[in-house]
Amino acid sequence: PGAGIIHQTVLENYSAPGLMMLGTDSHTPNAGGLGAIAIGVGGADAVDALVDAPWELKAPRILGVRLEGRLNGWASPKDIILHLAGRLTVRGGTGYVIEYHGPGVESLSCTGMATCCNMGAEVGATTSIFPFSPSMVPYLEATRRGHVARAAQEIAASGPKNLLRADPDAEYDQLITIDLSTL
Repeated sequence: PGAGIIHQTVLENYSAPGLMMLGTDSHTPNAGGLGAIAIGVGGADAVDALVDAPWELKAPRILGVRLEGRLNGWASPKDIILHLAGRLTVRGGTGYVIEYHGPGVESLSCTGMATCCNMGAEVGATTSIFPFSPSMVPYLEATRRGHVARAAQEIAASGPKNLLRADPDAEYDQLITIDLSTL
């Protein structure tokens, strides 16, 4: 029960599009469901960050996961990460940040994206992230952060300078495409 409370607390209270966060709970990466880079660390690393000491991380590789189509039938966002885990196995994501992108992102709920990010640890990923999407707006508003939603919408409307999504010509160290309609 305690882990579930922390899982919800990060997403409901602390995560925001564009945020970079270190957390001491294994559920910290679920903040990627709101477009945050959120990395779970051990206690010693957290203390270093709290006392303003430099925190270092070996530069991760980037695994792009392009989502196409729309989930249908009984498929849920959890099936996305389960499919990815089946392809990568438990160590296939080690040393990677998983960056979800593509037109299929627009069809997912904020909490569904958080589930995918939360379970990225199952493939060994450093963390996972989704781009800002319209489904994040009602979630932010429901958690009394409408001002954050409005700021993110302004950034997202800035066209090619939008820092809350992958660059159109982004290159990945590895790219996997998942057709959500066949999941």
